[in-house]
Amino acid sequence: MVITQFNVSGQNVNIWIDGEFWAEIPYIIAFDFRLHKGSEVDDSLLMDIETKVALEKAFEYSIKYLARYAVSVKKMRQKLYEKEYTKQVVDNTIQKLIEYKYLDDFAFAENLVARKSGKLGKHRLKAELINKGIASDIIEQVLESLDKDDMFESAMAVANKWYRSHSLESLEDNQKFLRFMAYRGFDYDLINRCREVLKFGKDE
Repeated sequence: MVITQFNVSGQNVNIWIDGEFWAEIPYIIAFDFRLHKGSEVDDSLLMDIETKVALEKAFEYSIKYLARYAVSVKKMRQKLYEKEYTKQVVDNTIQKLIEYKYLDDFAFAENLVARKSGKLGKHRLKAELINKGIASDIIEQVLESLDKDDMFESAMAVANKWYRSHSLESLEDNQKFLRFMAYRGFDYDLINRCREVLKFGKDE
């Protein structure tokens, strides 16, 4: 097979092979493969070129996406598969993003915890991190760094907000409070400390 037409259009090149239009690719990739009118090509070379083009497009898409959203490796991988890139392209793109520090699950987990630890307890934070695809060892490291006094202050802030619009005069009220705080991810000991400080009383 021979390139019979090679037309430069801005930063791209339109290529015809054996008289039929084949593809439009970035000029820099055509230059890398030393393509020009009259170049002989085969299926293997064309596949390599297509893969290179896909890698460039996938990386460019990822950078634009990450400029708008902070995401985990898992989420970025899902977005690339949604664009119908092959596993090879997705894996290579993710590796490149990690190497260039565009993707960093530890930093992502730290940022999420910093943003939400004022309203959520460790159990809920852990669940959110798991849902984001963060590895268990990273989750453990990030959650262990949380200050116990800060977590108590967060729990108290949530408890106070709930208490302003509710009553805790009965066992049923206290159980509702317990369920609410547990849903927010706070453990029972922390919830009980809040109740004691606010003189909620204990279940009978």
